[in-house]
Amino acid sequence: MIDRRQFLRRTGAASVPLLTGLPGLQAGTSFLTNLLPPDSDRVLVLVQLNGGNDGLNTLIPTDQMGALRSVRPNVGQAASGLKAITNRLSFHSRMEGFQQLYNEGKMSIIQDVGYPNQNRSHFRSTDIWSTASDAVTELETGWLGRHLEVQYTDYPAGFPNADLPHPPAISMGNVANATCEGLVTNLSQTVNNPTSLTFLAPGGNTPLPDDNYGDELGFLRVAIEQTNTYGTVIRDAAEGGNSTAEYPDDRLGNQLRNVVRLISGGLQTQVYVVQHNGFDTHSGQVDGGDAAGGRHGDLVEVLSQSLKAFQEDLEAEGLAGRVMGMTFSEFGRRIRDNASSGTDHGTAAPMFLFGGCVSGTILGDNTNIDVEVDQNEGVPMQYDFRDVYGSVLVDWFEVPEADVRTLLYPGFVYLPVANGCASNLPVDLMDFTASGNTKSIQLKWQTAKETNNEGFDIERSEDGRTFQRIAKRAAGSADKAGVRSYDLEDLDVTPGPLYYYRLKQKDFDGGFEYSPVKTARLTGAARGDWSIGHAFPNPASNETTFQAYAPTDSRLTYTIFNQSGQRILNDTLSVYGQRDNRFTIGLGRVPAGNYTVRFELPKGKYETRKLIVI
Repeated sequence: MIDRRQFLRRTGAASVPLLTGLPGLQAGTSFLTNLLPPDSDRVLVLVQLNGGNDGLNTLIPTDQMGALRSVRPNVGQAASGLKAITNRLSFHSRMEGFQQLYNEGKMSIIQDVGYPNQNRSHFRSTDIWSTASDAVTELETGWLGRHLEVQYTDYPAGFPNADLPHPPAISMGNVANATCEGLVTNLSQTVNNPTSLTFLAPGGNTPLPDDNYGDELGFLRVAIEQTNTYGTVIRDAAEGGNSTAEYPDDRLGNQLRNVVRLISGGLQTQVYVVQHNGFDTHSGQVDGGDAAGGRHGDLVEVLSQSLKAFQEDLEAEGLAGRVMGMTFSEFGRRIRDNASSGTDHGTAAPMFLFGGCVSGTILGDNTNIDVEVDQNEGVPMQYDFRDVYGSVLVDWFEVPEADVRTLLYPGFVYLPVANGCASNLPVDLMDFTASGNTKSIQLKWQTAKETNNEGFDIERSEDGRTFQRIAKRAAGSADKAGVRSYDLEDLDVTPGPLYYYRLKQKDFDGGFEYSPVKTARLTGAARGDWSIGHAFPNPASNETTFQAYAPTDSRLTYTIFNQSGQRILNDTLSVYGQRDNRFTIGLGRVPAGNYTVRFELPKGKYETRKLIVI
């Protein structure tokens, strides 16, 4: 990482202002920017749900209501009030806005998103989601900061300028969001009220001493000048913009209203981050006997109404094709509720993408609710959050997949969630599912009515883009309720890959439409990669705990070595696949000192962690 002093030495910022129009600087853009395609006018809006959203109280698997009532006697909702979107899946009873967005094809849902070896600390897990690191690596830059710096090379040096006069990103509030952190500084401007910005007194232009004090003062001068310059264009855009939708009288609604005003006012900023706080619902998640009431119900209602109003606003301003949004939270909650009518820190949870050009699909199977589940167990991960991030970069900002693997992680897997404007089939598609067993993948779908329907081609892909037909189904007969049911068993699959499926509905007159894409793997197939956490506590005295994520059911061997390389302890454990496994190592007979713990993974791989015994 380049620190401020290195940056100032490299650019000469300790003695020369860096902004267009200031003495001593000629405006211009970097050579890399000139090699990029014409600037896209697309905008990404991140909605951060701070505190850890309870996914099982947001998106409810209604095919398992009995099990849910068993494990969530204090917070579980009644099925009768839920907002259904399929025969097996519903939103919280106060999320009518989300239901409308999904039914209109303006929302994609990815179930059970997380990362291997989930860290349940608010601070560390937020850091992981902001930087797109794995659970054991600490990164200093945000995932969007790394993306934006490809275009805004050497930022903040030379910005704003004639070609890029507007801020790369805006964090609504008082704190620059960590997702936009760059090598030298954060690439987002903080904005509370865009029509009432505070302008800072200039820092002067007297020569600065050649020392640390001079470096820091020079950097401060740059920041003041840049903030004031960007503040002018932000204020002008807000005053020239428009917003007509009715938002909840809440911080989130106000932030989203201001985002619409800035975009409609001509601001060319690519990324906005808004905040929705209060999701750490250890207690009082519901209101007494009313499971739909309480803190969490209030939160998701505001979220649902705000995003629906935001979409209406964009459509009224002719901006719906330019703006896509995405929610994220540092973790979900545990499967079982607690005795305080709340839920505790868990693991995976759903993510929601919204806008006129999302795919309008649901990825993932409903969470399997085991009535015997342990009190500490979280929802198992189905999708790595970095795959969602990367797919947005690929489809929305046209970043090549090879670059995504560099920006995020080498194991990136594309997900079809942001790949074009959603369209509706000329049939009422009630449900479309894809689920794997050990030998095949089962596809099932139902229609409530059909008009001019010849039948369906079933298409499969192994990359989410190139599809081939694998079967046909003619239009079927309706039952007494008018429902037509279809199914297909795909046997031509192997363990490991993620398979993508879509339906091509064909009209008798030659027209056709595609359904949303579904994904599935064979059960038992590896998902993700091994991940070993750090020891906790460390230093430790009597015992320490490790957490390990395994992609499949396996055996894990660990060995503790002292500084002389002598083996002190070793053991082999059985670990469950596609979940985080926690195990404790007793240290009562281990002398105080520094040790290395080596974990032997399949295929001859090893991971090592440091351990101090006191």
